Amino acid sequence: MQILATTDLHMRLFPFDYLRDRPSGAGDLATLATLIDRLRAENHNTLLVDNGDFLQGTPMADVVAEGISDAVAAFHPAIAAMNIAEYDAAGIGNHEFDYGPTVLRAALSCANFPFLCANLGMTGRVQDRLPNLKKEVILERTFHGAAGQRIALRVGILGLTPPGAGSAENVADDMVIAAKAAVRRLREGAADIILALCHSGMPASGASRQDAILRIASIEGIDAIVGGHTHQPFPGHQCDPLPEVDATTGHICGKPAVAPGAFGSQLGRIVLDVGREGRRWRVAASKVDLLSPTPSDVAAHPAIVRELDTIHQATRQACNQIVGKTLSLLHSLTPLLTPDPCLSLLARAQSRSVSERLLGSPWADLPLLSAVAPRQSPIKIETGCIRRRQVFELVPFPDRCCAIVATASQLRRWLARAASVFVSVQPGVRLQPLIDPGKPGYTFDILYGLTYRINLAPGLPRIADLRYRGIEVSDEDSFVVALSSHRLGEGSSDLFGGCPVVSENGDLLSTAIQNHLGEGPLTADNPPVWRFVPQPATSAWIEADEAILPDLTKDGPLRPVGQARQGIQRFEVDLSDRSQHFAPAAN
Repeated sequence: MQILATTDLHMRLFPFDYLRDRPSGAGDLATLATLIDRLRAENHNTLLVDNGDFLQGTPMADVVAEGISDAVAAFHPAIAAMNIAEYDAAGIGNHEFDYGPTVLRAALSCANFPFLCANLGMTGRVQDRLPNLKKEVILERTFHGAAGQRIALRVGILGLTPPGAGSAENVADDMVIAAKAAVRRLREGAADIILALCHSGMPASGASRQDAILRIASIEGIDAIVGGHTHQPFPGHQCDPLPEVDATTGHICGKPAVAPGAFGSQLGRIVLDVGREGRRWRVAASKVDLLSPTPSDVAAHPAIVRELDTIHQATRQACNQIVGKTLSLLHSLTPLLTPDPCLSLLARAQSRSVSERLLGSPWADLPLLSAVAPRQSPIKIETGCIRRRQVFELVPFPDRCCAIVATASQLRRWLARAASVFVSVQPGVRLQPLIDPGKPGYTFDILYGLTYRINLAPGLPRIADLRYRGIEVSDEDSFVVALSSHRLGEGSSDLFGGCPVVSENGDLLSTAIQNHLGEGPLTADNPPVWRFVPQPATSAWIEADEAILPDLTKDGPLRPVGQARQGIQRFEVDLSDRSQHFAPAAN
């Protein structure tokens, strides 16, 4: 029995890079679909599943959601492509909810296969609006046995989405509790084999609510698992090896598990050798691997290419629209270390949108800050016209402008968590690691409107010299903080507990940027917000894309010290530098 799996496709349906307006060989569903057809022809005992996050991620997703070419009303290209590929079932990821219930309903209603989420608490109203969404399903399939005999199997499949997904009407509950209940229902329904689609990553320990695969794999009755969410391939290297995890063969708690990366770059495959033991079917042996086809080796599925041509052309046209102008180069090279013009643009646009929304409110006179976080890849926008594709690159998610009120004490705690992406460094030591590999860079929020220093010395408070317009703040001072709806949702329980939310569901961040660009050409205005506390005779190293090399300045903080691996350069960061001084950071 062959289980083929995708996850975190993020609307990579077509071998084309809309941000560069050129063909792409980085991975896509149309290319995987050709490989899937070949594998089905070799093994008729095949199921194809997806593990969620397929509705968001490229400009095409935004174009569809906006209704260009009546795409939402007629069909959804992601589901159209999945129908052609003949999926058997799909799980729901956290990004399926990004565009709201209307787009989700339009997408799910077009599918020829069920969608699954056992831990989504759905009201009757939501269930009526999403009739193709179930907690679990039993697929009755006729397979061929080793001797060629026809065998009827009942394959139970359940889906799980991470905490924080959903909406006010349907909130994601604990994955483990929901999975146990779903397994019980599937066994009561006489399922022979049970597959869990767990939109969750591999934890460093079993404690994380977001990374639950280890705990799901330990549930009795589950035979195989498909993971995802973190975009980390499995089998593959694990930063924190765990005794229950065999990252070489792809087994967790002895059960086969696969996580096929992201963006259609890989196809996961689990092969189960299934046999009878008394009245039950059991997995006697299993094999897991990842397949990585490229457009140079595998042609895109012609039926998918034809089906998506109209929306493909509409997306290219939308991306080419001119929305503004910049008089200076905008680049995002090393936002974890240096002032970043792209983040500055986003921060200003976000604070402008919130400021307009709060006019006449009780919070209008409070100091206004803007929280933004860096992208994971370099961005470069040359002087001249800014096109909509570059706004898509700056804001890849359909997040909205929100705002909270926070005290300086709460902001210190927030900034300390952000600075946890850096490890402590020993004074007087050169070329020591700077970045914690277990902390994703997108958690490094920068609070524009403040200035502050980050202390890397062991045993000292991480945040020092916190100032607003040059004046040191007191713990009780209050600020309005503009932030994205994603950050508000992600940090609302532990980070922003007790912080009043004073603006929700504001402008889309992409709309805020376009409105800001409409005020006139951008000029070079990117004052530093923070710096490291200097440590004499001390340096550290970071790794970054070698594409930034031509744009580094001679007097900048980075010095290349060698190639780390293909396409990645290692740089030395001088932590003894005392020459950098703050300029007032404007809103």
